Amino acid sequence: MTTNNNDTAVQASIGIEDVSGCAARADAQVRAVLGRVMAQRRSVGTALDYVRGLAPGVRANCWWLAEAAEHESPYRMQALLGCYRWDWEDLRAELPALARAWLPCDEDDLTGPGIAVDETAQLKDGDATACVAPQHAGCTGHVENCLSAP
Repeated sequence: MTTNNNDTAVQASIGIEDVSGCAARADAQVRAVLGRVMAQRRSVGTALDYVRGLAPGVRANCWWLAEAAEHESPYRMQALLGCYRWDWEDLRAELPALARAWLPCDEDDLTGPGIAVDETAQLKDGDATACVAPQHAGCTGHVENCLSAP
């Protein structure tokens, strides 16, 4: 049995206004989440610049992220990661609500929205391998000497 049917079931289009409005709403929600976790507006702005800088084709180091965010130097990005006062556990606690806002799912879906985060790391003995340092290893749940997974 062969069926040839060239009818279009649905036609969809996305206008520039829709995309820019969606991006603005996403930025506002991320800014609100960061505002609940960080004490200062400048910290929130730097963190939002950091998130925006994590675009395809941008190398994920402070120099490149600062350049993508049009900062003059990497110092604000480095300070965000090294000495700004914010609690990653508070931020992680905010993520499920943000995911539910953008990735809706059925009420009876036990796994939640279609997003999963796995903090894997490759455990290492010694320090001879480049980029090995004590850091949080998702596979053990502790700070271990490891190489982060790409």
